[in-house]
Amino acid sequence: MTAAHHADESVLLHRDGRLARVTLNRPARRNSFDLAMLARFEDVLHDLSRDEGTEVVVLTGAGTAFCAGTDLHELATLDARATMSVQRRTAELVERWYRLEQTTVAAFNGPAIGSGAVLGLASDLRVAADTCFATFPEVGFGIPLTWSGMAILADLVGADLAKRWLLLGDRIPADELRDLRLVIEVVPPERLADAATGIAERLLATSAVGRSMTKRAARLAGPRFEAAANDSYLGALSVALRPAGDYLARDPR
Repeated sequence: MTAAHHADESVLLHRDGRLARVTLNRPARRNSFDLAMLARFEDVLHDLSRDEGTEVVVLTGAGTAFCAGTDLHELATLDARATMSVQRRTAELVERWYRLEQTTVAAFNGPAIGSGAVLGLASDLRVAADTCFATFPEVGFGIPLTWSGMAILADLVGADLAKRWLLLGDRIPADELRDLRLVIEVVPPERLADAATGIAERLLATSAVGRSMTKRAARLAGPRFEAAANDSYLGALSVALRPAGDYLARDPR
């Protein structure tokens, strides 16, 4: 196994033959994205997009959480212009992950919150630890779900259910994610890595060309990313209008 060494270790990339593992690595902040981590993930996506040797990529989180989305502590310090730039980049990041040539597998090792859940759900296949749940608390902070979130959710579960989750901030436990077929399997945390590896091995036993063409065909019926084109503007406006201190007061991380 080889590891891509980088000064910023907020996102780790390890390659093992035709399999690569990407680990979100800010466990002290529940793997939420600050600007440095966003830049690092963009670099990882760039590396993978040029990597002809990797066929399957497994995405997971370090520690007890998968990803808590945007780091609200940092977001609270950004003005509307900077926020708009971040929201544009994160929407592009999700679309780039969705469109990777490689087959992607998300291993939800714990809670997937807001846009962090969106990133995992943008993967081709998914497996979850029984400690995982998904929730979308953005409306409670006075902001919309961005990161192309509505496009992904509406594609997977329909706009009506997605709207309910967002408006009410519902918590969706692992067994419900399985019942909705959003994850293939729910396992104890200690079995998650093996479960993800098992899925990856099944994929690697099939035709890389066949998998790639299947992904390309699915894009025609997949998320309408153009429908989320205004996410960055809505996110910036909501930050400009939010009550002072609201993010820090209600941040669940």
